[in-house]
Amino acid sequence: MYRVRLAAAVLSLGSCFMEGAAVAAPPTPSQVLQFKPRQEGVAPAQPRPGEETSCKVELVKGTGKGSGWILKDSAGVTLRRFFDTNDDNKIDVWSYYRDGQEIHREIDSNYNGTADQFRWVNAGGSRWGVDSNEDGVIDLWQMLSPEEASQELVRSIATGNANRFKALLLTDADLKQMDLGGEVARGIREKFAGAMARFQGTVGKLEGAKPAWLHLELGSPQCMPTDATGSRFDLLRHPRGIILVDLGGKTEWLQSGEMVQVGAAWKLVEGPAVGAIAEEDGGKIAGRLDLDKDPELKKLVDELTAIDRDPALSGTPADASRHHLRRADQLEKIVARMKPEDRDPWIRQVADSLAGAAQSGKDADPVAMQRLGALADQLAKGLPGGNLTAYVVFRQLQADYAQKISKPGEDFGKIQLEWIARLTQFVTSFPKSEETMEALLQLGMVSEFLGKETEARNWYGQAAKAFADKPQGIKAAGAVRRLDSEGQAFRLAGTTMGANPAAFDMSQVSGKVAIVYFWASWNNQSIGDFAKIKAIMETYGAKGLELVAVNCDQTAAEGQAVVQRAGVGGVHLHQPGSLEGKLCLEQGLMVLPHLFLVGKDGKVVNKNAQLATIEDDIRRQTK
Repeated sequence: MYRVRLAAAVLSLGSCFMEGAAVAAPPTPSQVLQFKPRQEGVAPAQPRPGEETSCKVELVKGTGKGSGWILKDSAGVTLRRFFDTNDDNKIDVWSYYRDGQEIHREIDSNYNGTADQFRWVNAGGSRWGVDSNEDGVIDLWQMLSPEEASQELVRSIATGNANRFKALLLTDADLKQMDLGGEVARGIREKFAGAMARFQGTVGKLEGAKPAWLHLELGSPQCMPTDATGSRFDLLRHPRGIILVDLGGKTEWLQSGEMVQVGAAWKLVEGPAVGAIAEEDGGKIAGRLDLDKDPELKKLVDELTAIDRDPALSGTPADASRHHLRRADQLEKIVARMKPEDRDPWIRQVADSLAGAAQSGKDADPVAMQRLGALADQLAKGLPGGNLTAYVVFRQLQADYAQKISKPGEDFGKIQLEWIARLTQFVTSFPKSEETMEALLQLGMVSEFLGKETEARNWYGQAAKAFADKPQGIKAAGAVRRLDSEGQAFRLAGTTMGANPAAFDMSQVSGKVAIVYFWASWNNQSIGDFAKIKAIMETYGAKGLELVAVNCDQTAAEGQAVVQRAGVGGVHLHQPGSLEGKLCLEQGLMVLPHLFLVGKDGKVVNKNAQLATIEDDIRRQTK
């Protein structure tokens, strides 16, 4: 029956299969391969001609819940993974692979049979888009790097797609999330008020030409501190960027306009323009290429573009490692032709490529880690304590840690202690680098995971003090409060989800025991958690137990769909921005989901409650 149910789940999706059919055998490789990514530009691995019949479809079961199918090639390398997370006999996560790694994931978060979230992961990138009306077009980006934002911008110009461009723009909701007001907010609103006109003007000037993205050049991001913005948070911005594009064999520059960071996404503030940027005082773009004056450099950049567009052929981790090494080789050639003062962003790309090669699984070429280590050593000698050195050294540490934890049979506790020692040395050597903020949070989180709360509190406290005006510092301060919260009043104020949003604070559940549950729909654990919470509420709700759930999806609709399907009552709040959102920062949360148990007196009973054991505490509190 289990195999029948899963076959029906696959066969009930897509016009190539019979709707709702149920068969005992798994789908064939050709049936699985008929499913294509809904988003353009996704290039998953495909079997070579004649190899499709040697592929295998295997059943996979989730941990506790969920099941699906995995398609593997003749070498056992994964090509596709289609999964039913909630056991409703319908696939709701479609994963596409290249080089044995997942590169793209399409998610049906409201379980209606149509994907509404799209994620690019691992070598596919870091984009995360939401398609709220399920028409296949991204309406909102909840994760987007500056490079990927510029790529989306060029695609929107090439297609003349105003809706695609609109999804990249800052919104009034973003300004509200950023807590931005005053002159800064007014200035930004004035810019994006004319953004669509600039977009249409740029499309018109290109007269039907289809630009293809080649390269983005940015300076270092600029930080506007809180006392300049009137916000609780710093404003991180790129005042300008220039994009090198190909126009039918010749190159041209496009201006991206200003970008600002909102949560995990970089948003455009204004529309694009044709031509290179006139450099203003303090606005020189590090790493800028003058290709017109250096044909050899142009040739090297064109070759880099070709490498970036060339997917791995055999779909193995070893090929992924070779691809990253090839890219690092090409980047080093570009670095060699540039002026020393312009090399910084390109050396960072070298480090990223070497780190990617080193983390390509058990078949990773050991040369990658050797070269990354040599680059870190070279910079440590030439630029001790510098930001570029910190960037490369931190990538080396991360790659080494990732290699060790992926090896079967390793002593996980020993690896964690070694990771703490190496991060400690890093923050001592680079006390003011951007990577130190992340390193301190990692130190706090790992120490907390190992049960070393005193050490965790010290690391979080150091981050909160050293980076008080940064989001990481605010999160660290929240983590300190969280670790010290038992016996203290629990403070939480937000806005409810639903047709009539309303203000809420914990005083509204005064006199009740409260489960406070922070969650997001992208973590499938929440589905099972809500089933357990519902059962607990049915037992103890009449005895004075209340649920306060804080959904951290980018849009409230994503959270509402899960809540309605789970059928669980209580108070449901919405906070956009995932772990970088306002409420998560205030509580210093490092992972989702997270539970607090709050007593009738409004004080925290358990700062890190677990659903497996929470009933014991609830039973005592509701007597």
